[in-house]
Amino acid sequence: MYGVVIIDDEKWIRKLIVKLLPMNELPIRVIGEAEDGETGLELAKKLRPDIVITDIRMPVLSGLEFIEKVRILLPRVEIIIVSGYDNFEYAQRAIKFGVRDFLLKPVEETDLRNAVKNALQSIQERNRSSSEKSTMERKLRRLEAEHIQVEAEEFEEIGNPKIRMALKYLHEHFAEALCLKNVCDHVAINPTYLSELFKKEMGEGFNHYLVNLRLSKAQELLRENENLSIADISQLVGFQDPNYFSRLFHKRMGVTAQEYRDGKGHE
Repeated sequence: MYGVVIIDDEKWIRKLIVKLLPMNELPIRVIGEAEDGETGLELAKKLRPDIVITDIRMPVLSGLEFIEKVRILLPRVEIIIVSGYDNFEYAQRAIKFGVRDFLLKPVEETDLRNAVKNALQSIQERNRSSSEKSTMERKLRRLEAEHIQVEAEEFEEIGNPKIRMALKYLHEHFAEALCLKNVCDHVAINPTYLSELFKKEMGEGFNHYLVNLRLSKAQELLRENENLSIADISQLVGFQDPNYFSRLFHKRMGVTAQEYRDGKGHE
């Protein structure tokens, strides 16, 4: 159930909005009402609603001032304005603050229902995306644990103990913002010397190895999950720029990440 707070300085308007809300159709309930922005802000702090329906012109703290403050408090709250003032400046500022809809009084039942449906859809999609990303992060950590155990045996074949330490660190932290200095600090060795040792032992440079490791992990995620976006996968394996990841994947694999996901790169 998703909580709704209604803010308007006229009690009859608040009651009308409550009456018009499709609470029998949608998983929503009114959890609080306020007659001004300041009281509404206190309610928002206490109740943390999913949706706020507010007027603009109100005493003490105006609707726009309220929206500006509540955005800091609840960045993802969905906001619907119901106002009697068709003012371009108001609409501009409302867009700036990410308001879902701007409805004019007297509010129509259909318009209010559609605005609330749109707000709920946005919340549900965001929650679904967050859930999928969390699931994939857990799966990635499980994959890492499985691979670390296998790779630990492979690392035993590496002659230099410093390189074994470096490889273990790389495979445990490849999803982070990692660079040669991080690894050098961990294994207590000079960066230039580590670079030379790494290339000698592994037959490729540090950066090349790290990129290939990340791309290998990305391939696993692309094969096993169709819902997680390519941009999410790029970040999960340590690429902060999805566009760079896409270009690099295409260059190394000969197909785009989407083509690989569709089976063209591993038939």
